[in-house]
Amino acid sequence: MPRSVSTHVVTCSARPGVVRLLATATLLCATTLLCAATGIGAAHASNMVTDWNNEFLLITQQTSGNLIAGPPEVAREIAQLGAAMSDAVNAATGNTISSFAYSATGGSAATTNVSVAAAYAAYDALNNIFTTQAWTQSITSLSGGATTGTSNLGLGTLVTGQLSSFLTAQLSALCTVDATGCSGTTAYNNGQAVGVAAAAAVNASATFSPIASGAVASIINGLTPQTPAGSGTPGVYVPPTARPEMFPTWGGTTPTGITSGQLASAIGSIGGPPAIDSLAYATALLRTECQGASGGFASLSGATQTKCTTAGFGQTNAQANASANAALFWNDPGTTIQPPGHWLQIADTAMIGQNSSLLQSAQLTALLGESMNDAGIAAWAIKYTDNLWRPITAIRNCGSGGTAAGTVTWSSNFTTCDTSWRSLIATPPHPDYVAGHPAFSGAAATVLADFFGTDNITFASSSNYYCNGGAAAFDSSNLLVSCTLGGTTYRVGIAGDCAVIVNGANSNGSPLICPITATFTSFSAASSGPNGSEFSRVVGGIHTSFAVEDALSVGNLIGAMLASNAGLPDVLPEPSSLSICAISLLALTRLRRRRQVAAPV
Repeated sequence: MPRSVSTHVVTCSARPGVVRLLATATLLCATTLLCAATGIGAAHASNMVTDWNNEFLLITQQTSGNLIAGPPEVAREIAQLGAAMSDAVNAATGNTISSFAYSATGGSAATTNVSVAAAYAAYDALNNIFTTQAWTQSITSLSGGATTGTSNLGLGTLVTGQLSSFLTAQLSALCTVDATGCSGTTAYNNGQAVGVAAAAAVNASATFSPIASGAVASIINGLTPQTPAGSGTPGVYVPPTARPEMFPTWGGTTPTGITSGQLASAIGSIGGPPAIDSLAYATALLRTECQGASGGFASLSGATQTKCTTAGFGQTNAQANASANAALFWNDPGTTIQPPGHWLQIADTAMIGQNSSLLQSAQLTALLGESMNDAGIAAWAIKYTDNLWRPITAIRNCGSGGTAAGTVTWSSNFTTCDTSWRSLIATPPHPDYVAGHPAFSGAAATVLADFFGTDNITFASSSNYYCNGGAAAFDSSNLLVSCTLGGTTYRVGIAGDCAVIVNGANSNGSPLICPITATFTSFSAASSGPNGSEFSRVVGGIHTSFAVEDALSVGNLIGAMLASNAGLPDVLPEPSSLSICAISLLALTRLRRRRQVAAPV
């Protein structure tokens, strides 16, 4: 929910940001002195917040193949985790920023160990998530293609036991470098109390609570196979037979960082998909068919290739390889860290690179989670309002009397129907319009750029191992170990067993996708650039172009709304030493234009 803009994070970490007028040089020096005196910018080298974020990403890998752990829920979990840590660190350092749910008067770094507060807040927040009914209810009547079994009970137990071990290890390591972080000290006890209280307050809030927000009810509802009205007729979404459609009622859950009115405004900001018999729809569908085929452009018929080239959708070998790698890099399916987790990984990389403090890291984790949660709610509300069929269904639907290369009965404009066409990446179990990943990405990229005061931060990111087809096998920790297809097993950790992309197609038939590393020069390049998440869903063959474009638009708008509600400050770069203050008097004579974001509706 919107918070007061009267208090903000003290800018003590090195952030490339807005260079203000000459008069602010005095403030720059004062801020440096304040940071040194209060210790707010301390604990950069060992950041308990990013440590717990990384543990959460591991848990996401272990659990996201399960039916109850789709991308919208992962985004919501990041919001709950971040809010608990932010409120705990904030309270422990004297409440210098607006709270999310816990606003009790805190102590100071001198009397309360901030890292202990963050650790207990994270531990309790995650325990509160993984002990809800969604994780304690047997689902033996259903099975997901990526799960190791037909019940989620074992995964819940695995996670809670792992959390306890991680907490013990983290606190033990802290004690070796910080005497106030050892069990039994006053600072430790105060930190524990603050962390537990903050997590409890967040878990009880109407917006963050898995139960009060409606998230648990929506997940349980989604465990029952359902089909939208008219499913099977041209244009209407057809759920997969292997598993139920994902969270059809998620759009009714409670937003965390924007108001319900703002959410409705964001949803209403796009015009909806074109009619399936229109030229606009046929053109968009052709692009997906041309650029997202599993066998690459060369696998299409000669007639289809000609129509692709004429429409401007042809690809050179280099373009096909780049597109395929982008699709595989951003795929983030079940058993990986998922789209929201991918952006949390990016945020962690940026926070470490920008030397963010515990408070800044915790607040950004919360804001990032809120933005993606609200973008997910908007996207899922739109998905299950329009219920638009997926490209693979449309491309294969030649209709009565239609042929594999002839005119379909549902559109005179789409002339490349192909009953054997397959997408490069597996199609997720929810409708085409709007796409989920670009919505998460737009919101995340907007908030990250606003928080750091610049879009232009260079970072590298890596994807996870996953099976893009075949039968997956897992170890005792529910982490992927191999994919088996056609009697051949492809093993994690063996580079030669991974899929090899040549001319946009898998040249060795392996279903195992090894980690891919990509470097981006800005957050927006990662969300919407040539190899960003937006069109990765088109070249992956699972979305139409208007579905990803409108999704990104909604995500960007929600990110801007949330940033405005949160009152993210214009930030100043932190000097590496006090001597930089003198240099800043000259440097600040120039203005650097701050990246503009869309005004909230």
